[in-house]
Amino acid sequence: MTDNVSEPRSRRALLAAAAGGAAALAASAALPLTAMATNGENVLLGNNGAINDATAPTGITNATADSNAFEAAATGTGFGLLGSSSGGAGIVGWSVTDPNLDPVNGSYTGIYGFAPMAPVDGQFGVGVVGESDDWGVLGLGGIGVYGVGAYGVVGQSLSSAGAGVTALSLNPTDVALDVDGKVRFSRSGRSNVSAGASSRLIYLAGVTTASKVFAVLHSNRSGRYVRAVVPATGRFRIYINASVSSTTSVAWFVLD
Repeated sequence: MTDNVSEPRSRRALLAAAAGGAAALAASAALPLTAMATNGENVLLGNNGAINDATAPTGITNATADSNAFEAAATGTGFGLLGSSSGGAGIVGWSVTDPNLDPVNGSYTGIYGFAPMAPVDGQFGVGVVGESDDWGVLGLGGIGVYGVGAYGVVGQSLSSAGAGVTALSLNPTDVALDVDGKVRFSRSGRSNVSAGASSRLIYLAGVTTASKVFAVLHSNRSGRYVRAVVPATGRFRIYINASVSSTTSVAWFVLD
């Protein structure tokens, strides 16, 4: 039996082997790079979403005053910065700077979000968005949430069983809602009882037989007063103890 190992290889065989090796090298060069940075190495850019592995925190410090430490930008609808965590917070920010600076512009501001006014009707620029099946935004501090604007805080409920804004107190003796200034309620108003009449029927969506409706005269009529207010579905009637000789104003307020 001939031992092929001991036989000298022909020129044709050597050329074929070289061609095969070159083809394999070209194929491997065409594949995307999969190498990732690890501890002590530089971060690899553009690695098709592969994660740079590390077993210790990676820090960036900029010693130049009034200069950003880290900047990230994305085009289109991509995120400029994306953070995630399996058990903690995806992104945490805090600031320890000159207390004489404007806090809105960065001094002692953990996270600052800004968005310009949306150029399209029906859309809104939003500086910060918080979303969760539980609590979308949680504020803790001396003042948990502080809003400044044409409307400081707006709350909207997506369910008739919920509420746009809920105020809670820890104890029955604590204050759940403290209002400093005027209060405006859409389910309140003033109506007139015509001369010769002793009642006024007012239509208001959402009123039920269980609603609590209060009313009081807003015109000085001797011997006249609101005798009763009776709610029904979508309406309520205000009764005066006797007919009035001239047009009489009645103020009303609806709960529930």
